[in-house]
Amino acid sequence: MLKIQNTLFTLTTLLYLVSIWTIFATANLTGYSHLLLKMTQENGFFETSSVVWLFFIFIYGIYTLIKYKNRLSRYATIAIGVFAIFAFLGAMEEISWGQQLFHFSSTDYFMKHNLQQETNLHNLIDANLFSSIIYSNIYIFCLYIPLLVKLFPTLIERFKLLEYFDINPHAILVVLFSSAFQKYFYNDIGVITDMVTHIVALALFGYFLFLYRGDRWLNIHFGLVLLTTVVAISSYRVFDFFNAQYEIRESFVVLASLLIYIELIKKEKLKV
Repeated sequence: MLKIQNTLFTLTTLLYLVSIWTIFATANLTGYSHLLLKMTQENGFFETSSVVWLFFIFIYGIYTLIKYKNRLSRYATIAIGVFAIFAFLGAMEEISWGQQLFHFSSTDYFMKHNLQQETNLHNLIDANLFSSIIYSNIYIFCLYIPLLVKLFPTLIERFKLLEYFDINPHAILVVLFSSAFQKYFYNDIGVITDMVTHIVALALFGYFLFLYRGDRWLNIHFGLVLLTTVVAISSYRVFDFFNAQYEIRESFVVLASLLIYIELIKKEKLKV
């Protein structure tokens, strides 16, 4: 378990560097102006990464349920199973249920109603609405509640369910890293809200580090997220309101979900 987590955090560092370089090079280097578009295109690097993480969540969840089926509580079994199923569905949606691999044609219904004329369900929903719903939940459940639990640990004593939000602060930072990639200074209420939400979350995490004196690697991790935010803000013109950065964000959100999933499973296994 620990070996898997360490490997994932090492991969996370490498992916951080790839992401920062993609934005910086696109914004500042001659000959790289199409790099971001290439990296975030359909079936590109970041979308493929998302699919890999989703399938990993599914496989790890099924493996855990099989190996520890007689030791996990009913609640843990249901939670692990539901998360695994949603990860599988998410991965299949990303590859349009095999369409992107086998290149079969969409039916008339999907050709008419799907935003990308693909065989999937999530593109039947307005892109702005879908993104707003997804990222609102990410901010609430993967950033703000975990940060409040870190800042006020006694809350767990009053609300036992909050113990499941007491997650590794490095995983919280992965989510914060993902939210750095956005179309800053765009005249849209959703974008403005997104920007303010990200900056406030950064301030809260910085306050947490100030209060509890995080270890050296946590401080370095936070500094890297701050640096990424500065690079993203200074390069905001390379982002597209309708997509561009969202494949990067999605990739790191799914990676953070995988890290949180592994940690929660570890906690459940330690209870038995």
